[in-house]
Amino acid sequence: MKTFKQFIYEVTKYAKGYRGGGYSGSAPRGIYYHGSATGDLRGGNSGLHLGTKEAARQALNARIGHPLHGEWDGTRQYGQTKLAGKNTLKKRGEYVTGHNVRAPDHDYYPHEHPDRAVASYHKEGGDIHVEPHHTPRIRAYRIVGPMTNTHQNPHGDSQANGLMRRARNTGKAKSGYFYKNDGEDYGSISAVVPDASHIREV
Repeated sequence: MKTFKQFIYEVTKYAKGYRGGGYSGSAPRGIYYHGSATGDLRGGNSGLHLGTKEAARQALNARIGHPLHGEWDGTRQYGQTKLAGKNTLKKRGEYVTGHNVRAPDHDYYPHEHPDRAVASYHKEGGDIHVEPHHTPRIRAYRIVGPMTNTHQNPHGDSQANGLMRRARNTGKAKSGYFYKNDGEDYGSISAVVPDASHIREV
């Protein structure tokens, strides 16, 4: 039986844009993507994450569901968008994770899901839920704030998350971290930064 990492590798290997090495290829130099369900770029408990476009797509779909047609491009409201049920996701070869685990088997609208989609989790101030009027989107950014390591020398996924979570909890989050993905777009390089002040939309 394949492990989760092996499954992600096989799915991503044949994804559009594959260039070898176990992931869908690096973004243009200095460009990273983030998928936002609400437009809130504060980041959750472990910071604000950016990566390849495929990593951003996978992460956003895991948080709020997969649109039945097309991608989250900021042009349609969440509540009016039909989402892919588990049967459709399995036919597409998509790994059923996150918000999709408790989704209906049939294609559905967000109000038919037993749980409200959560855009981000916050230790203080409560979680940010996705409302029907929100327009989820994936956007490209440049990192303009300081980083403690480089794209060529990334941390492990869990290590970077742990470092950022501790820094945020102690009020000392001033720099970001590059890391190698264990989940979304397995093997690609992502970055976690303290907040939106570290990035600029391209």
